[in-house]
Amino acid sequence: MSTVRSPVRSLYAYPWDVAARGAREFASQVRELGLDSVTLALSYHAGKFVSPHHPGRRVVFPEDGATYFAPDPDRYGEIAPFAHSDAALLRIAADLADDGRIAVRAWTVLLHNSRLGERHPRHVVRNAWGDPYVHSLCPSSPAVFDYAVALSTDVARQPVQGLVLETPNWLPYAHGHRCEFIQVRGNLWLETLLGLCFCADCRRLAITADLDADALSARVRSRVDAYLGAPIDAGADQAASWLMADLLDMPQLSAYLKLRQRRVAELVAAIRAAVPRDREVVVIPTAQRPTASAWLEGSQLAALAQAADAIEVPLYEPNAARVAADAFDTVQRVGAAGRVRAILRPGPPDLDDGHELEAALHAVKAAGIADISFYNYGLLRPDRLRALGRTLRRCD
Repeated sequence: MSTVRSPVRSLYAYPWDVAARGAREFASQVRELGLDSVTLALSYHAGKFVSPHHPGRRVVFPEDGATYFAPDPDRYGEIAPFAHSDAALLRIAADLADDGRIAVRAWTVLLHNSRLGERHPRHVVRNAWGDPYVHSLCPSSPAVFDYAVALSTDVARQPVQGLVLETPNWLPYAHGHRCEFIQVRGNLWLETLLGLCFCADCRRLAITADLDADALSARVRSRVDAYLGAPIDAGADQAASWLMADLLDMPQLSAYLKLRQRRVAELVAAIRAAVPRDREVVVIPTAQRPTASAWLEGSQLAALAQAADAIEVPLYEPNAARVAADAFDTVQRVGAAGRVRAILRPGPPDLDDGHELEAALHAVKAAGIADISFYNYGLLRPDRLRALGRTLRRCD
C-alpha cells in the first residue's frame, strides 16, 4: 500500500551553526518554526560567512573542501575527500539523528572543491586558453566521476534521509573562487565563453561525439581576445543577442553545450543507481538566476529531474513576482511539478528583505510545487527566523 508523503519543510544549515546551538536546542528551534527537517552540509567548499548566531565570533571561514563525517578511504580511487579537522563537527548529523525529532538531509557539494583541485590539477576545468580553474573539478574526468559517485555513496551511509547534490556540473565562470577580480564589465556572452571547459577529458568526450573541440576552442579564443582588446563594453541586451547569434552561427558550440548536459545527467544517474533506494537523491541544478540559465553549468532540468528523484531549485529572487515566473517556467521545462522542489531565502537580499515571503510561498504552491526549503539558518538574523515561523503558521 502506498503512503502519501508530507511536503518537505526543511532548513538549510551548516554544521558549525548547529554545533554552536547544540543539536537538541537546534532541533527544538526547527520544530518551533514549523519545519520537519534540516538540510545539513556534509561536504562543503571554502567560504566567508557573517554569522548572527555566534557570540564572540562573527566571521566564519570554513575549512576548504571538507566533509563533515569520517570518509571511508576504501571507497575512493585517485581522488579522495578530507574530513574536517574538528571531530565534534563530524558528529553533528549523528547527534541530530539520535535526537530524532527532525529528519536530516545531506547537503553534498560534489565538484566545487579548491582543496582537491589544487591537489589534482590534472582533473580541473581548463578554459579555451588552458587556464586551470582549480576550484572546479571537471565532470568529464573519469576520476572525478568516480569520486562523485563514491562520495555520494559514502554520504548515504550516514544517518540521513537522503542527499541533496550541489555542483554535479561545471561551475559558471563567475562563481566560487577566492578574490575574483575583473575590470571589464561582465556579461552573459563573455562569462559563457570563459566558463567553457576544454580540458583533455572534455576534448576526449568531444571526439566521441564527432565534435572538433580544437576548432571550437580556437573560435572562442578569437572571439574573446578581440572583445577584450576592443574599447567597448556590451550591454546586457547586446550580450544576450551575441550569445544567441553565436549559438546559431556555431553549431558546434550548441552541440558542445548539449554534450555537457548529457555528461552531467549521466553522472547524476550513476549516483542515483549507486545510492540505496531508501535514500532520496535530489539535485540543485544551478546557481544561476533564472533557473532556465542552468545550461551554463551543463544542467538540463528535465534530464536531471528524471535522473534523480527531483530537482531542488534556488528561487533566489528580489520579489515574489519573479519567484512566480521562475517557478512556472521551471515546472513547464521539467513537465512534472512533483519533481520540482523550491528553496527560498526569507531575508536579505531576497523577497524585499523577506517581506514578500508569504506571497512567494503562495506563488510556489500555485505552480504546483509542494516541497519547500529555506536558506540559511546560520546566515539569517533571529528576527527573520521568527518571521519565517509566523509566515509558515499563516500559510500551512
